Amino acid sequence: MPTATFRDKLGRTESIPVQAGQPIVDVLRAAGIPRNGVLTRVNGVTVAEEVASVGAEDHVEFVQVRHYDLGTTRDPVRRTYGAPDPVYVKSVLFDREGEVEIRAEQLDAAGFTRYVEETFVQSVVGRELLVDGDNVLIGLSGGRDSASFLKLLERTSDRLPSFDMTAVTITGLPDWEEPGTYRAAIAACEPLGIDHLVVTASDIEETFRLETPFVEAMNGIVAGSKASSTMVIAHQVLRRMLERTAESIGANKIAWGFNADDLVASLIVWMSSGFRMGGIPTREIGSHRFVFPLYRITKKELTLYLELLSRVLSGQGTPGRFTTGPGERSLAYAVADHLYDLWPGIDYYLFNAFENMQRYMFPLLEAECSICEGTYLPQEGVDNPAELCDVCAILSSAGFSHAR
Repeated sequence: MPTATFRDKLGRTESIPVQAGQPIVDVLRAAGIPRNGVLTRVNGVTVAEEVASVGAEDHVEFVQVRHYDLGTTRDPVRRTYGAPDPVYVKSVLFDREGEVEIRAEQLDAAGFTRYVEETFVQSVVGRELLVDGDNVLIGLSGGRDSASFLKLLERTSDRLPSFDMTAVTITGLPDWEEPGTYRAAIAACEPLGIDHLVVTASDIEETFRLETPFVEAMNGIVAGSKASSTMVIAHQVLRRMLERTAESIGANKIAWGFNADDLVASLIVWMSSGFRMGGIPTREIGSHRFVFPLYRITKKELTLYLELLSRVLSGQGTPGRFTTGPGERSLAYAVADHLYDLWPGIDYYLFNAFENMQRYMFPLLEAECSICEGTYLPQEGVDNPAELCDVCAILSSAGFSHAR
């Protein structure tokens, strides 16, 4: 019968559950021990964890290589506030003078709903993301983020400032016109009685001076060497069309439905690429102000919120070729999700830290694209096409658009 032990840098030795035939990496994963933190010996012989498995009579020894207390993540100090029949547990790691403790609150359905709505109200009011007299434009895809934003507005309007709102759904790609998602967009607007506008493919083609239909251009991008840029293009198109619509109706703010883990994933990309990004939860781009009212609420929380209050709005269409994204996007989201497990509430720390960083970083440099006329940020360390944003540069190089 196999055995396994873990010897940490504090001089403690602990038995680890193990089974014959189990890959070493699975043993480590189940025990919450990172591969990078240990050397592994099987029967006294050092092995590479990625290729080794446990034999029927093996003794496996994991020896920590760096001096720190791995128990901080494997078995953290935790204080839990219980509730009967919880549907969710909200956990946040508190750091008090270097000592960490996870405080977790079990929430039943009613308590969870109150938590999400209170978090939303405090995000909007406490940071003045929306104020009395604002004329706000929201991009409404019908996805869970934008639908939950409108549901939150519906249920907390008596606690929010007084502002006007217009919803915009942008069409032009099959993924953006999936029937279930589109119906959810319409259903989310009805209780609020807000105006709902639709931007069409022809509007996109005019803005980006496309010489072919938008869907044909995107099909060409997906099939070509720039396929990994598909979602970058789609997001930039959405942003530019929201800006143009905001200009046409005199909106002074544009609300994005980015949630907490969306923004954590963006920070991971920012830190690993060095590419510039604007502030959180308010972002100035050119003459436009973007706000992220959902920045303190995770995707899981928004999904559960809709499941509890309006299941019809939580339905999602199948992701298509224009919204799936490249592997690096999946990597960033996976890392973000794992970070939440290792460091509950990490978004609170990251957003506050990023806000401090914004104060001492070099000022953002802006330029105006000669094709779509949108404002973009030239990036340091890369070749930036003259007077072209990334998207118009890609479309132009592929022969789908032309400069003015």
